[in-house]
Amino acid sequence: MGEPAGPRYEGWEDRSGQRGPEQQPAGWGPGASPPGGPRPSPRRRPVRACLVAGLALTGLAVLAAVALGAVLLGTYEDPRRDDHDGDVQLSSCRVDAATNWPSADLMVTNRSSKPSDYHISVEFLAPDGLRLDEAHVFLTRVAPGQQARDTAQSLTRVDRPVTCRVTDVFRTASP
Repeated sequence: MGEPAGPRYEGWEDRSGQRGPEQQPAGWGPGASPPGGPRPSPRRRPVRACLVAGLALTGLAVLAAVALGAVLLGTYEDPRRDDHDGDVQLSSCRVDAATNWPSADLMVTNRSSKPSDYHISVEFLAPDGLRLDEAHVFLTRVAPGQQARDTAQSLTRVDRPVTCRVTDVFRTASP
């Protein structure tokens, strides 16, 4: 005959391989469930809780870093702004005859007391008011009182005259 099988272990074992008591409450045999249904493994709860807490803390850390970066890099609006929409004037609005791309020439005057960066949005409209496209201009480090020229250029071909309108001006203090 063969060798007798080793003792069958019916207790618990942790990750390190250490075994716990082999005694089980009455009525708990192999394949039986404790009263009230099966219980989750006790070592899963701390892992899930740590994972959830870690993800939550990581999310908060990312939000804090973004907020701190916004403050330190100057992406906040100039607190002394005096209607900076008046800083931008349209010089011309046209459709290029060769490419059929609309464009708008802009004159920007920094009326603040600090060097500023500008993000300007311009939309191009058909004569009936239909919005055809939009273009953006970015100017950096425009000194106080300084004027700068730039062109908002669309890459959408149009086959009719357009009118141009500045839709948004966002001025921030330069870093």
